[in-house]
Amino acid sequence: MMIADSQVHLWGDETPERPWIPGGQERLRHMGHLTSLGPDFLLGQMDEAGIDRAVIVPPTWDRDRIDVALQAWRRCPDRFRIMTRIPLNKPEEAKEMLRSLRGEPAVAGVRLTFSFEVERDWIHDGTADWFWPYAEEHDIPVMMLIPHHKDKVARIAEKHPGLRIAIDHMGILGNTTDDRIAPFIKDTAQLARLPNVAVKISNIPSFSTENYPFNNVMPYVKQLVEAFGAQRCFWGTDLSRQMGKYGVGYKDGVALVTEHMPFLSEREKALVLGEALCAWLRWDGR
Repeated sequence: MMIADSQVHLWGDETPERPWIPGGQERLRHMGHLTSLGPDFLLGQMDEAGIDRAVIVPPTWDRDRIDVALQAWRRCPDRFRIMTRIPLNKPEEAKEMLRSLRGEPAVAGVRLTFSFEVERDWIHDGTADWFWPYAEEHDIPVMMLIPHHKDKVARIAEKHPGLRIAIDHMGILGNTTDDRIAPFIKDTAQLARLPNVAVKISNIPSFSTENYPFNNVMPYVKQLVEAFGAQRCFWGTDLSRQMGKYGVGYKDGVALVTEHMPFLSEREKALVLGEALCAWLRWDGR
């Protein structure tokens, strides 16, 4: 079975020569991530648990850098792909960055965040409007952290049917737990009618106040799988947070699918754990 993580962060330590965003350290601590996570640690964790592949999603605090992610890819190009960040509010700069990366096999697509205050309105105030036709034209898949404005996502997906969109973390607002996640799940499930929208079944531990295996979240996961189908559901860990705040490593993360989602058939488990993600990214071979 191919096991591929749809979301893991890698980053470089903050130094005077490598500043993070203002307040980056506070953001990392508030979200409960490990204090650092580099290629050596990640590869060790993957090898120990039998994880074949991972999609590296550069974190928000390390600006728009992908240098550490590229280090991991150069060591194991068959095991990593990168969803790069871009300066969405600076279209010409972002387009130049994307043009420069067009021939870079490590970079599979773009990851956008619409959850932090400065970026939250960009999806509906016109800031992001340039990006959707550009991404569709150049066949750039997009992973999107967007707990709100799912109606806008639907309109974008309808207008740009060739644009591949994956909703991060089940579309749930950070620090929302237990049954309070229900309205976010409902809004995300409504996107399933659009064939170019998928969902990442990721960061599960953060949405429950129960202990592992977070049984109270599983009915909501089932709701999404039934809506989208397993072929559009991508398992992911957000490993630095899953380990840092909840003490859940890769083996337990995989077991959430293999042992604690009885509503999945064996074929569906294989899709959710990696086959569906690799097909969506057109990441062929082993």
